[in-house]
Amino acid sequence: MIDDLVKSLGRTYPELIASGMYLPGGPPKGMFEGDEQSSISPAPGIDLGFSASQHLESLYIYLHKVSDTGSAYAGSLPYRLQRRMNQAWVRSHYGEPLASKAPFKMPVLGMTGGWDTYHLPSTAKNIETVFQYNAEMEVKVVVLSLVSLGT
Repeated sequence: MIDDLVKSLGRTYPELIASGMYLPGGPPKGMFEGDEQSSISPAPGIDLGFSASQHLESLYIYLHKVSDTGSAYAGSLPYRLQRRMNQAWVRSHYGEPLASKAPFKMPVLGMTGGWDTYHLPSTAKNIETVFQYNAEMEVKVVVLSLVSLGT
């Protein structure tokens, strides 16, 4: 499922449905009327982010429950990802990040472990992967996103 969604980044919601992809909870909706960004949650622990033109831009994989109403993803993971990873594991497997943010305090939510950005070897050049850490430096969310290549 994850690999198919990653390979579908950049496609529109109607294209995904026409290709036979099963996306319960769709079509994508914004949080508020007039939102340019929209999303759907087709499976527990998975969120898909869409642009205003309904192009799939990002895939969020929640490895830990991040809210009272949220859930963790329980399916299989591609690209050598593991269910339990911390920053040391990520860096030992993927090297130095392309970009990184140290732990910081977020209003209301408290301390976060920051994040590291990578291009995973098995993904297309226009896909970046962000590992978001909790305060204990465990990966709580993996985000795979479509990025511009300057064209």
